[in-house]
Amino acid sequence: MKVKFELRGIEALQDILRDLMTDGEDALMETIRDLANETAAIAKREMKAAAGSAPAGSYPHQQSGRLAESVTATHEPRQSRVGSDEIHGYHLEFGTESMEARPWLVPSFEEATARAEQTLAAKLQEKVG
Repeated sequence: MKVKFELRGIEALQDILRDLMTDGEDALMETIRDLANETAAIAKREMKAAAGSAPAGSYPHQQSGRLAESVTATHEPRQSRVGSDEIHGYHLEFGTESMEARPWLVPSFEEATARAEQTLAAKLQEKVG
């Protein structure tokens, strides 16, 4: 006795899976770009809102405004970056031997990521239908 199995429509299934992978990657990259933009916006907003002397561990208060204005989100095809070229941004984020840290980038990223998972799920659902 012989049994024959035949799978029909495998090409159509492969096409659907390929489309889902492409749509999923597109949704992920769009979410990453949105996350970077939101992180930069939060950092700018919080630094501009901080008033008076900033205690250690809190967003730095704005003195000249250079740091807040220098925060950018840049995007490449497969990655996004957020940051500043201002050296005092690094010193504020991590502290120095004579100054405790007043982080501004990591807290901004953490606030932005709180919504990123839901945003990605919604985009994937939209793509899948």
